[in-house]
Amino acid sequence: MIVSNEKDTQNIANKIANSINGINLVLCLNGDLGAGKTTFTRHLIRNLQNNKFADEIPSPTFTLLQIYDYQLGQIYHYDFYRLDKIEELFELNFSESLRNNICIIEWANKFKKALPVDRVEIDFEIISENSRKLKFNFLGKFKKDIFQWL
Repeated sequence: MIVSNEKDTQNIANKIANSINGINLVLCLNGDLGAGKTTFTRHLIRNLQNNKFADEIPSPTFTLLQIYDYQLGQIYHYDFYRLDKIEELFELNFSESLRNNICIIEWANKFKKALPVDRVEIDFEIISENSRKLKFNFLGKFKKDIFQWL
């Protein structure tokens, strides 16, 4: 799927948010720096929170984790970019966050062995300054029919 601007990215994030319907979801985002992972995540979280905290969604690059409340639970937003060892995930209580929450992980490929079987992966590829190619992979119990609009 090709997105040509931030509005397209926002539309995809909103469609995913509207498709979640309170399910426990692990969403793994991969791609180069500047590919749109954090922008996508901000739009997804804003939608899930009904835009309540529109300006308060910082990248977790330095904090490694940001936690947000939303109507049906919590959203855990991880950034694995600065992590070096899988053991660091234990300090972040990563395995606990996977249960009954929405868990969004940027740079998830760094620790594939720590990821649950049931997850959705989105690979972001830079095509041009404004265009990105998004590739969706549905793993485990997640089937494409969850996101029928794809």
